[in-house]
Amino acid sequence: MSADERLVAGCSWLLAVWDGSPSSGHDATAHMIAYARARGIAVDVVWPAGAARERARHAASVRVS
Repeated sequence: MSADERLVAGCSWLLAVWDGSPSSGHDATAHMIAYARARGIAVDVVWPAGAARERARHAASVRVS
C-alpha cells in the first residue's frame, strides 16, 4: 500500500490542489484522487484561477498571477 493509499484509507473527505493533468509518474495527485473516488471518498479539487504550473529546479511549483 502506497503512502497515498494509506492517507486515503483514513479519510472521509479529500481536498486536493490539482491542475487536472494525468499522473506523469512524478506527481501522484491524479492517482490519489482516482483511488479516493473509487472507494467512495468525497473529493473536492481546487485550482486557483490564473494559476500556472511551472518547473522549479528541484520540484514543481505553482504560480498565481
